[in-house]
Amino acid sequence: MDDDPPCADPLFDRVLRRLTQADRGLHFAPIRHHSPACAWAVRQMIRDVRPRQVLIETPSDFHEHIPALLDPATRPPVAIAALIDHPQRPRVVAYAPYCDHSPEYVALREGAAQGARLRFIDLPLAIRVEDNEPPAEQPLPLLEDPRFDSSDYVADLARRTGCRDGFELWDHLFERQLGGRDWRAFFEQVGAYCTGIRRTTGAAAITASGWDRREAHMRAALAEAMKDEGPVVVVIGGFHLAALVDPGAPPPSRPGTRATTRSYLIRYGYAAMDALSGYAAGLPQPGYYAALWQRAMAADGVPHWHDATLDLVTEFAGAMRAAGQAIPVPTQVEWLRLAEGLGTLRGRPGAFRHDLIDAARSALVKGEAGEPEAWTARLIAFLRGSALGEVPSTALSLPLVDDARRRAATHRLEIDDTAQRRRKLDLRRKPAHLAASRFLHAMAMLGTGFARREAGPDFVDGRRTDLLFEDWAYAWTPSVDGRLIEVSDLGDDVPTACLRLFERRWRALSDDGRGDDLDGWLRLFAQGLVVGLGAKLTPFLAALSAAIRSHGEFAAVAAALRRLQVLALSRGPLGIPPEIDVTDLLGTAYHRLVFLCDTLPQTPADLVAARLRGLRVVIEVLRGPGGEALNPDLFDDAIDRVVDAQPRPEILGAVLALCVQSGRRSDADLVAATEGHFAGSLASPEDRTGVVRGVLATAPALVWQVEALLGSIDRLLTSLSEDDFLTLLPHLRLAFTALSPGETDRLARRLAELHGCGIAALMPDPGAAWSPDDVRRATLADRAVRGSIAADGLGTWLLGE
Repeated sequence: MDDDPPCADPLFDRVLRRLTQADRGLHFAPIRHHSPACAWAVRQMIRDVRPRQVLIETPSDFHEHIPALLDPATRPPVAIAALIDHPQRPRVVAYAPYCDHSPEYVALREGAAQGARLRFIDLPLAIRVEDNEPPAEQPLPLLEDPRFDSSDYVADLARRTGCRDGFELWDHLFERQLGGRDWRAFFEQVGAYCTGIRRTTGAAAITASGWDRREAHMRAALAEAMKDEGPVVVVIGGFHLAALVDPGAPPPSRPGTRATTRSYLIRYGYAAMDALSGYAAGLPQPGYYAALWQRAMAADGVPHWHDATLDLVTEFAGAMRAAGQAIPVPTQVEWLRLAEGLGTLRGRPGAFRHDLIDAARSALVKGEAGEPEAWTARLIAFLRGSALGEVPSTALSLPLVDDARRRAATHRLEIDDTAQRRRKLDLRRKPAHLAASRFLHAMAMLGTGFARREAGPDFVDGRRTDLLFEDWAYAWTPSVDGRLIEVSDLGDDVPTACLRLFERRWRALSDDGRGDDLDGWLRLFAQGLVVGLGAKLTPFLAALSAAIRSHGEFAAVAAALRRLQVLALSRGPLGIPPEIDVTDLLGTAYHRLVFLCDTLPQTPADLVAARLRGLRVVIEVLRGPGGEALNPDLFDDAIDRVVDAQPRPEILGAVLALCVQSGRRSDADLVAATEGHFAGSLASPEDRTGVVRGVLATAPALVWQVEALLGSIDRLLTSLSEDDFLTLLPHLRLAFTALSPGETDRLARRLAELHGCGIAALMPDPGAAWSPDDVRRATLADRAVRGSIAADGLGTWLLGE
């Protein structure tokens, strides 16, 4: 790039001539956010120019955080987080992150060391949000790099240089200059590059993004600064350089904004700063660039590229060894050799980020590589880094973080350090413990990682709801703060954040085309009750009731009936308020289920299993606690009609068995249906065993309670030919899998009695002696099977070897 001829384009000429205006004491530093090479050049520039003022592209209403950013207790990565509230729009959360190698952070520190006046000059954040409403439910990045990786100019230049994208192109052209002394030449090159990006960006895109209004504000701030003592250094995103090299008059006056902004200096992490997976600005895998920055700082100049690459390889290998994925030393050597070879081949002073990743795929991946490829994913996670910053104790916390900490203390949860602790909660007898449980569930719902329930009742999935105690493990780590910051757009306190997250997920069920997902609706509703939203869920009852009344699938409504029964029975331990009438919803689901019984005769094959489970669920609800509130005659009448409608055999067996239990049909009806289908010579195997499958799925006790039925099934099975038996065996196995272990044992005992022997006679004698010949044959068979498994490459999967 150094050898390129001067560009005849007037825009390039104007920008490059005015990049440094020594006669006016004005010096521009066009940068890419979080670029170590840019940060280094800013450092050199400020030390050489010794400015009296340093102006930085950051919202001007963040100026109050400059002292905290310069506080010795601040350890990047940190961020200024802002909450922007507007009377007619959802809350917006915005971040301006800083790490050690951020040019803006370096400019602050170096400018302060020179005694310069430090100013943020970008458009106030509230006005930016008023002008351009950001996408809903997404954090707003404030230090953007517009079109650095998407412009036609970058794409063409990447193609010419053999780079795959704008990220690799940037490293190839600029990060290679990290540690250099000639900051003037560096900024000329960055200025030309950014002007090329600007040149290929249409005016309409600039206006639509609000960049022109921001630039007008920054030009005015620059003109105002030029009235004071110089020199003046201006650190700005390179895309804006062309619009700022000529300071301008104040922008036209505009009406005041209705948005309000609150901002806080917070801890931040490299994972959130990653341009590809988190913050969406700057460069990918910031941990990699942090390592280069530290190398340059240690050398006070150009880093030793070989040593930097060697350190990264050995540190990654050490991390993998600790995770149980050791990389042999010869493989590490080969990886290093390949990476440096690729760097040399691509004309670089060493192995860059892309070279490391490409070489890892060749050296570490054995066999065919899929997508995503595990070793590449591990390396990218390593290069991303896991560092979390620190802020001074005097820095204000976000309201949501403060509220969560206060509530944790109220519930006597120890959060003064990051140690993991445990807490047992007595939900039914101690209201304070129930309140603590709600808080822990709320923190889990917000995804903070603060607490994990290890044992106790599961009211959301309806498991072990009879248990009295919950056991929790919890620890307040920096990542808890980070997650609370991420969801701070939801509200200033934990209950409000949970309610808004509940509302967001409720809407998502409809927006994602899952309006008929009753299980999803009820799981979410139960979660809302568990976290203590209580009466705040009242507005959602009507929608839930309507969803139940309009649902058309028997099995789904049956599952909903079970969930609602669990919630109704858990009213006490969950502290459900009277406004939430779960019993009414239970009745709605039951009546809808009775109506849908008329769809059972037309059951398609792919819904048989689900509807058999649904029938059993209904019986369990009717005969279980609280079932007396539902009229069983309605269901009995409905399934009695199904028997006469000639349903498929599985459904017939199920409903006929239930009718026998209710006394509406006789034992003889069930025996006749079983024999009639089983003995059919032209029927399919599924149809022949279907009645038996239906009986075992819904009322298995009838098999050993009705002597005639058990005798009939036994006679039918023993009369089968060997070929016929083998044909029916898979379907019989499917039928009998419906039995629980206890039911299987009981049926086995009845069959043993039927055949005139005790169950003990059919069991192997555990004390029987094995002859030496038995041991020899068993050992040989074991070796043969293990050898076959190993030969097929299945040892790890089947034998854990």
